[in-house]
Amino acid sequence: MAEMMLPIQDGDIKTTVNDLLKGLLRSGKVSAVIAMQETPSGKSAFPTMVSDPEKMDANVFAPLLPVSTGTMISRITKVRGSNKPITVVLRSCEMRALMELVKLNQADLTNVTLIGVDCPGTFPMNTYSSFPGDKTPTEAVLEGGEAEKYMRSACLSCKDPVPENVDVVIGIYGVDLKKGLFIDTRTDAGEKLLEGIELVKTDAKARVKAVEDVRKSKDAVRAKFIEERSDIKGIDKITEFFDTCVNCHNCMKACPICYCKECLFDSSVFDLEANKYVAKAENKGSFKTPTDSMLFHITRFNHMILSCVECGLCEQACPSNIPLMDIIIPIAENAQKEFEYLPGRDSEEKLPMIVYREDEFQDVGEK
Repeated sequence: MAEMMLPIQDGDIKTTVNDLLKGLLRSGKVSAVIAMQETPSGKSAFPTMVSDPEKMDANVFAPLLPVSTGTMISRITKVRGSNKPITVVLRSCEMRALMELVKLNQADLTNVTLIGVDCPGTFPMNTYSSFPGDKTPTEAVLEGGEAEKYMRSACLSCKDPVPENVDVVIGIYGVDLKKGLFIDTRTDAGEKLLEGIELVKTDAKARVKAVEDVRKSKDAVRAKFIEERSDIKGIDKITEFFDTCVNCHNCMKACPICYCKECLFDSSVFDLEANKYVAKAENKGSFKTPTDSMLFHITRFNHMILSCVECGLCEQACPSNIPLMDIIIPIAENAQKEFEYLPGRDSEEKLPMIVYREDEFQDVGEK
């Protein structure tokens, strides 16, 4: 659609974006905007639904991912879609997770317009809240430099930091951030949303080149990341990897793709009588408690790996600091390549496990 630039006001990106979002609310085009907004202390930021323009104080480039905005949209809309227009601002991995949730009938995008923002990466929550140096976390990540050394591993090896499947893109790649933000309206809904907003024409060539360079750089980092972890294979290595797991299930609770109302592993299925535990000990000689933590992880991978967007929320939620992306990224890469499926790529593309293809895997058992 249209590729334009939103001029920066007084050199302040945050104010510029906030004025854009306030304008949407004041125009009556939307009843509410959901965007990252810092807590009063400034030590954290969360997706926040705002209906009063005077209370809009979003920081859409805050380098923090405490929860997936995709999960929040699912909670708001899965029972019934909105009958009033809502605009949501989210990152690429959040957008991909939301698309997967829509496919799984866990979210309804009726009356929802989506604004995607380029993501320069995010920091762990504790790093964000006590960021070293004179700059704010947002300033540091937008300016680049040494900010990368503080980032979460999921962001360093991100599949694609540029949003797709959105109505509007607000971009930071390929533009002079002292002058403006790149604006790309991708749909008719996006065009209507920004009608009346003062934008200026821009040459998109620099943007195209910058996005291409960012994606190539991420691909190279990702390939190296996977290669360096290629030895985590076999039952012994995987068991060792999860040695410090306390079976808290935080990874499942933080994951935007795990949506079951009740997980098998939180149910009474594994509540056995004492004599059965004793019988198991007599049979094996000994076994670790809490039990079945390894079975939990293998089952979780089996359930969500094709839809995994590698946001890294599972790793961030782990109290034992298990580097979960070391094992999840290689597994997701292999599984998604096998099925030629990229989660969130296309809202119309069905999940591989619910589609029967007669010619699929004809060579299984023949290699």
